[in-house]
Amino acid sequence: MPSNNSKISIFCAALMSSFFGFSQINDLGLTNAVQDMLYISGEFVSSAAVASVYQSSSSWYSSAETIGKFKLDVSVNFNVLPIPKKQKSFVITNDELLTMEIRGATSAEIPTALGGDTDTFFDFYIDDEAYEWQAFEGIKQNIVTHPYLQASIGLWKETDLTLRYSPKVTINTSSYDIFGAAIKHSITQYFRKDLNSSQPIELAVLASYSVFNLDLFFDEVSIEPVDPETGSEPLTTINAIVIDADSWLFQLIASKKVKNFEFTGSLGYSENKFNYTLGGKEGVFLDVFNDLLSLLDERKTEFKGDLGANYYFNKFYISSMLTLGKFPNVNISLHYLFL
Repeated sequence: MPSNNSKISIFCAALMSSFFGFSQINDLGLTNAVQDMLYISGEFVSSAAVASVYQSSSSWYSSAETIGKFKLDVSVNFNVLPIPKKQKSFVITNDELLTMEIRGATSAEIPTALGGDTDTFFDFYIDDEAYEWQAFEGIKQNIVTHPYLQASIGLWKETDLTLRYSPKVTINTSSYDIFGAAIKHSITQYFRKDLNSSQPIELAVLASYSVFNLDLFFDEVSIEPVDPETGSEPLTTINAIVIDADSWLFQLIASKKVKNFEFTGSLGYSENKFNYTLGGKEGVFLDVFNDLLSLLDERKTEFKGDLGANYYFNKFYISSMLTLGKFPNVNISLHYLFL
């Protein structure tokens, strides 16, 4: 497999062929500029990628107890993820960049994909021609929300199967679609003396797999010469980042019923893989740059905790859950039990 530097060299050759007609261009300057773009892009998307994990891994359960063999639990869910201030921006310095320089400063605080506006520009040269690139702006939201549908069916051995689905939903400057499945298995059954005996607390384990596609749209950014010729066009314009996340989650769950209420808690560990794509003006620059973004595809692990409460009435119940970790996450659900 080619190294990152060789991939970037191939990228630069493609750009020179398309935009510069294989003229005598300082290939090193272009290579360094692309590496800087990749570095800045990686810092830009990192927080949004982690946020997508908290959204896609929340509320896979509402209780450690099984639903009951061949019984069905169907729910409508609404997820709310507040964005902490520290996840909205990052600091970058000229020392971290190979060829680009922050205009008028040696360091700058610029938005992540979850942040807001910026007037920061990066300057760089290709074959002695000055170029500029404005830092990406974020989605300008304090919370990120999405609805989804979920259904669980009880199987044998106090095991429940859960399916989750959300079609493409656009809210403000973001759009989402979700699909996933989970298996929950009761541990308490192995310590229960008989089927009808009550337990001080119910315990279960859960494993889930989910696919979460997150599209984040922001104000258009152009990469172009500082003094473009009349009629010339930017190398490209960029206005979106698409994050495809695949997530495995493993949880230990506890719950306790008190009359019509039930209180729950869990500890979870997730393994996550992310793929990134930029959206904007179609063309060879964006196409090949997105090929390069595969260098940013990464795996992350996250630990999180959940606290929840349910209220039961007739065949319905309302479930609420707070997830704590790098991001707070709140999920509220209305369930109907087919008993």
